[in-house]
Amino acid sequence: MDDKSKQIIGGEKIEKKKDSYWRWPIRVFFLAFTLSLLFGITSEHFMSGAGLFLAIFIVIILITISILTDMIGVAVVACNKAPFEKMASKNVKGAEYGLYIVKNSAKIASLCADVVGDVCGVLSGAAGATILSFLIYDNSTSACQILIAALVSATIAGVTIGGKAVFKQYATNNAEKIVLVLGKILNVFSRIFKK
Repeated sequence: MDDKSKQIIGGEKIEKKKDSYWRWPIRVFFLAFTLSLLFGITSEHFMSGAGLFLAIFIVIILITISILTDMIGVAVVACNKAPFEKMASKNVKGAEYGLYIVKNSAKIASLCADVVGDVCGVLSGAAGATILSFLIYDNSTSACQILIAALVSATIAGVTIGGKAVFKQYATNNAEKIVLVLGKILNVFSRIFKK
């Protein structure tokens, strides 16, 4: 093989790497956009006719999803492949899917933490505006309105960030258990859809 053909083959490899490098971020962008749109429309639909307690409940659900998906993202990245290879060879339930998760850790972590987690985080902040509408009255002073708005935003941010900090530590220490549970869940779903 001459130098020219080597350069062509090498060039093709480089171009393929560049294509595959941009393919995932573009997919993530459209996925995040679609999920944000769907979650946004759904939450707005429920929030528009919601009372104070339903609005708080929706915010709690969004914060919980954000925290849990962030925990999954951390666990997937922190997990080692070797235990799952051993478990898969012994036909442990969920081990094959766990191995698949670990092998694709970058994409799955991005999907969980960056897409679903961040979308829910943003929407929980937006949903806080509905809670504000119940707490701020027309006759309340502008200083009072600013204080209430700041307190609601700070509470949502504090609970989200604090929850993520707690569960990140848990995810790092229990990465293998979390990934195995995910593998078992995927195993159950695969059986359901095969029927």
